[in-house]
Amino acid sequence: MDDPVALCVHGESLWHRMGLSALGVGWEEDGAVARRTGNASPVFLAASTIAPSATAEQLDAAAAGLTGRLTVADSHSRLDLHGLGWRMPGTQAWMARPAGGLTVPRVSGLRVAPVGSAEEVRLFERTIFEAADGNPDWAPSGSVHPAPASLHVPGLTLVIAWLDGRPVGTALAAVDGRVVQVSAVSVLRSARRRGIGAALTAAVVGLAPELPAVLSSTAMGHGVYLGLGFAEVGRRTLWDRVVAETGSVA
Repeated sequence: MDDPVALCVHGESLWHRMGLSALGVGWEEDGAVARRTGNASPVFLAASTIAPSATAEQLDAAAAGLTGRLTVADSHSRLDLHGLGWRMPGTQAWMARPAGGLTVPRVSGLRVAPVGSAEEVRLFERTIFEAADGNPDWAPSGSVHPAPASLHVPGLTLVIAWLDGRPVGTALAAVDGRVVQVSAVSVLRSARRRGIGAALTAAVVGLAPELPAVLSSTAMGHGVYLGLGFAEVGRRTLWDRVVAETGSVA
């Protein structure tokens, strides 16, 4: 496996390029940093370092011109952006797993399947929103995963977990010839601790088992991923701020 942190950074950038393309927004890699080219949901990073040589000033400049709630990622946790008007909400673990399929215990009544229609794309998005804070209408429909455009991005696959015919979880994979990026693994609160998150992760890893898999993990999912053969290989730091339409920092 290539340098695992470099793989994680590549996977995250790949997912942003694919996810934003469905919204008609660009994701550009320029030297040591990557950035989105227009405003979008705060689910998407405004910018990210993609090389350890990136400076705080480069990362700050990459987010220039964007408005709203912005988050930038220092992928190697080396920079201090406090003096540039950013605040640090926390860190996340980079995790990687060598190539190979996954076998997980069967969950009675569970079916995990790729999204195949515009209506299922909308259901995928609502399920993520509900899993995040209990509100399926947390953001406008199509603001993160537009339908049907999300069905037509090469390499991007959205997956829904159905428990007894009811949607209870999601995951997605962004795949190129180098890596499987695992993202958007979420399970409704009422369906947690049954192995559904593991089943979703196994499903997206299984889309390209010949490739290593990578992800960024919150504390909630960390133990699940360790149990599936992922190892923590580094950490990234997330910085955020709010920029008004006038360009002033709120």
